[in-house]
Amino acid sequence: MNTERLTIYHLDNLPRSNSFAEDVKAGLTSQNKFLHPKYFYDNHGSELFEKICETEEYYPTRTELGILKKLSGTISERNRDKNLIVELGSGSSYKTNFILSSFLEDRQRLNYVPIDVSDILIESSEKLIEKYPKLFITGIISFYQEGMEFIVSRDSSPKLVLFLGSSIGNFTEEEQIEFMKMLKGNLSKDDRLLIGFDMVKSREVLEAAYDDSSGVTAEFNLNILRRINNELDADFDLNMFRHIALFNEEKSRIEMHLEAKVDTSVKIAGIDEVIHFNEGERIHTENSYKFTNKMIDNLAKVSGMEFSDCYTDDQNYFSLCAFRPL
Repeated sequence: MNTERLTIYHLDNLPRSNSFAEDVKAGLTSQNKFLHPKYFYDNHGSELFEKICETEEYYPTRTELGILKKLSGTISERNRDKNLIVELGSGSSYKTNFILSSFLEDRQRLNYVPIDVSDILIESSEKLIEKYPKLFITGIISFYQEGMEFIVSRDSSPKLVLFLGSSIGNFTEEEQIEFMKMLKGNLSKDDRLLIGFDMVKSREVLEAAYDDSSGVTAEFNLNILRRINNELDADFDLNMFRHIALFNEEKSRIEMHLEAKVDTSVKIAGIDEVIHFNEGERIHTENSYKFTNKMIDNLAKVSGMEFSDCYTDDQNYFSLCAFRPL
């Protein structure tokens, strides 16, 4: 897709990822059962996540939005030499609007490169082009590393790379380091990186955020079993499982599980398996790491970067942290 101000690239050399069936079979036949959190987001799951963001207990989205509304002008001022913004996992680009608006206030032209595996960036890019006459967009549908390498090979101008939300918290500790090292390898000395981190806070606040009183997060977690029923011809009785959210202080992460209320067996025709659950046995569905400034500083150091600026809310619930390559 090409217009005067919008170009979309779909990189075809993406490595093959496992299918839903393959990942479900691997997870549910392992000794410690698990399911990948990426499978939360079928259409119904995505709708439920939007509802989670509106619950009283779920603070991350509205807290980050508050930071962006208040401090996007400061972020723009500290990056006056940059007319290129690259965003990883751009999605709808809703939160990015605040940064784009601030950057466009004193620039004649701004180049924006959203990188996402989903075609959703096409629709969001079209809306942004219509909204901002001085914005030029190069959308890249690909995984992060391939997208970064693609744009770096074509544009060497100073850039601000965004990874908003708290998605880095869903990576394992090894994946966090690997991700940061990948970014370091695609940054020049004049580039900056801005990442969202959900910070450590009281157990009560954390666990409530992932187990809201209205039960939306529980429904969201259980929806992955509904998806297995629908797509893999399984017979999970959702009433036989309960949602569990707990803060593992030693590992500094919220863990979400689905726990069997009774001994039960589930037939999954799509993977030709019968899965047995003992009462109290759990399926581990998600981790969400929570950070301290020391953890963020250590992550920067092991990946060859320096933790520089930090933008946070009054309660220090959430931080947007800036990094520079060393």
